[in-house]
Amino acid sequence: MNGSYFQLIVINNIPFMNYFSEDQYKKNEFYEQTVQFINFLFQTEKENSPYTIQLVLPPIYVEMLDNPTLRKEITEFLEKYHCNMELLSYWRQKEQNLLKVLKSLIQENRIELLASPASFSHLSNVSTSTGVHLQIEMGLSIIDDYLDYRPKGFWFPEGYFSPGLDLYLQKEKLTYSFLNSKTIYHSDPLPSDIGIAVESPHHVVFFPVEERLYQIFQETSAKKQVWDKALMEVLESYNHYTNESILSLPIDLGSYVKMREELNKSIRYLCDEGYMVHISPKTYINQFSQGMDHVHLCSSFLDRQRENDMKNKSSQYASLAFLERELHQWRQVTLANEVHRVQKQMEKEWFLLSSLLYQDNWTDKEVSTYLEAADQLSALMKGPIDKEWISLREKVHPILNTTIQINNQKVREIIPTNKKKVLILSWEYPPNIVGGLGTHVVGLTNSLIKNGYEVHLITAQDMKKDAEDVIEKEHLFVYRVKPIYSIEQNFIHWIGGLNLAMWDKAIEIGKKSTFDLVQAHDWLVGAAAISLKDQLNIPLIATIHATEHGRNGGIYTEMQKFIHEKERQLIQSADSLIVCSEYMQNEVMTIFEVEQSKINIIPNGIESLQMEKASIAPLEAFHLDTNKKIIFAMGRMVKEKGFGTLLEAARRLHKIRSDLYFVIAGVGPMYDEYQKFIERNGLSECVRLIGYLQGEQKNAFYAHANIVVIPSSYEPFGIVALESLIFAIPTIVSHTGGLKGIIKNKETGLFMEPNNAESLVENIEYLLGNPTVGKEIGKNGQKLVSQLFSWNRIGEETKRVFDELLVNTKVKESISN
Repeated sequence: MNGSYFQLIVINNIPFMNYFSEDQYKKNEFYEQTVQFINFLFQTEKENSPYTIQLVLPPIYVEMLDNPTLRKEITEFLEKYHCNMELLSYWRQKEQNLLKVLKSLIQENRIELLASPASFSHLSNVSTSTGVHLQIEMGLSIIDDYLDYRPKGFWFPEGYFSPGLDLYLQKEKLTYSFLNSKTIYHSDPLPSDIGIAVESPHHVVFFPVEERLYQIFQETSAKKQVWDKALMEVLESYNHYTNESILSLPIDLGSYVKMREELNKSIRYLCDEGYMVHISPKTYINQFSQGMDHVHLCSSFLDRQRENDMKNKSSQYASLAFLERELHQWRQVTLANEVHRVQKQMEKEWFLLSSLLYQDNWTDKEVSTYLEAADQLSALMKGPIDKEWISLREKVHPILNTTIQINNQKVREIIPTNKKKVLILSWEYPPNIVGGLGTHVVGLTNSLIKNGYEVHLITAQDMKKDAEDVIEKEHLFVYRVKPIYSIEQNFIHWIGGLNLAMWDKAIEIGKKSTFDLVQAHDWLVGAAAISLKDQLNIPLIATIHATEHGRNGGIYTEMQKFIHEKERQLIQSADSLIVCSEYMQNEVMTIFEVEQSKINIIPNGIESLQMEKASIAPLEAFHLDTNKKIIFAMGRMVKEKGFGTLLEAARRLHKIRSDLYFVIAGVGPMYDEYQKFIERNGLSECVRLIGYLQGEQKNAFYAHANIVVIPSSYEPFGIVALESLIFAIPTIVSHTGGLKGIIKNKETGLFMEPNNAESLVENIEYLLGNPTVGKEIGKNGQKLVSQLFSWNRIGEETKRVFDELLVNTKVKESISN
């Protein structure tokens, strides 16, 4: 097939809460739209359509259609206000039983009913897991009870979606859903093409819905030539060579009834000409699931007017959220049998209030009715039960009679504490250490625990072992996850898969533990962190260790552009930022146009170690010539670390001295190139690349080296400098970045010019020729680090930033409410 697939979605967005209104105009509006639904079923039965219609129907409305009183009122409305005798005859012929008609059409595969929240409100605004589960399971239970049918697809009203909701769909065995195409096209990683379905972390398939087509069909003056043109524009924008593009065509039921005949002409023409062909979601998934893109979905791109409307009525929504949280709390305890009836009615008040608020024509009086009833029920939950009052309240709305149970599964046993809880995301953490980031996170977690925080850290698994969850020490929980694309060679895809797995684990543990804030370490975990900020409704603080612009002196390649944009997204989404030096603060402010007030400077730290406790034994395995002086360097084997400059200095010194041994520790992409330089220049006798060092080996080299060199061309902070200074070893650093804030030349260390081998040679010869001065410089450096860069001090600073962010967040929430 060279065209696209298509599926039609008819949405019956009926204001069913109008039926309970005292306003007769609202009731008549409800009756009128029910008549439209009768007409829809009548036309669907009468015409033998070549495609299955995906139908969206509020579950509560399904239950209402079984009400004999409502059926009688619809009959009276048809007789009084409608002159369509054919429709009235059909209504009577079907014994006023639309559920029977709907059930028959579903069995004949002419209609496929989609599940939706029971109250047909926005799940993305539900604040507890209990609330989400109630909405989904109640909706499914109603459909099952009244239609003997279990849907496989789910509809998010108005497209409101937030990351994590697919987990609830997957648990109810719902296999597919629909989202605004803009939402899907901004997923992470980006889809390989437009117009195709994607699979979420929990294996739910999401079909893109073209919002602009929906808007065209909404217009009362919509003409065939207008929507024909729009349909062709969308179809022509798809890549037909992939054979996977699918047009999900949404239309309100009222509009569909009016334009059904003309719309079907357009569909038949496009099918006859090969532009598209109908496919069911089940068939599409069976056909394309193997090669489908796996992505992390962002929050929905929403209508600005609707968002503003919700903000203007925030007090009512806040009351709804308060009632939901109370329900959530009662669901966590075992209740006496007689109290279950009270709880059931409280749930009903919440459902109906949810339904009311997400319609456009409610009044404060109507809202107050539900809130007052909820207050009364809350009192009954704790005290004597007024059975007469409950009986009267139950009769007001004779619906929502289905009973569901929520089984709270244990994620893991976490003993509750009064400590504040921080969720930290870091791709590096022992045993996975690539650079200084992992070392930083170890020191940070330990210092936060000492300063009263409970720390939950999610990181990548040890690639030689299975993923695992462990309690490393009291108040430190470490979760090691396996990236979704664990064998992916493309690093960007691997990182995308890691973010998916991190987010999945965070949602899992978030059901058992409530976090106060989430902290992200660099862009590598940014996608998960941004989503968790919204999903868990907690502030996000990002620690920026380095930038792609700074590493490369600009942005030049497509890869660099991608990383740069991910850094921008994290920085803009974060509520607060931490950087390690004034140099990094200026870099972030300049490159990303960030206000200084958003940035906190907290340097990296170092654990105090004593030189005499570092054994020389770990060095014996390297068979070094102990008669030579050791010049030691350590870091990732990347260009900006300046090891090329160090090797050139070694080449020059080797010509005039034979008593030096240059030892460079670390791994990275430049390792092979540096090794070739050593062999090509005959330096194997005086230069050794020794790869990654374990803790004891690293400390041994620092303790027994004569000089440490940090020749970086770009260094936001330089934790390696702290590690060498704590051992009182004279250290030569590049006059760049954060290193300038640590060293005072010839007092606590020595400066060399970046990328200048001759400058490095001069500094090395100075220290070798003045050993007494070198020792004094080393002691001064050790004193500086001990005073300014202890993790205890840095932990206190970090706690201050965290606490300040939490206070500011609460202030903003109180103002907005």
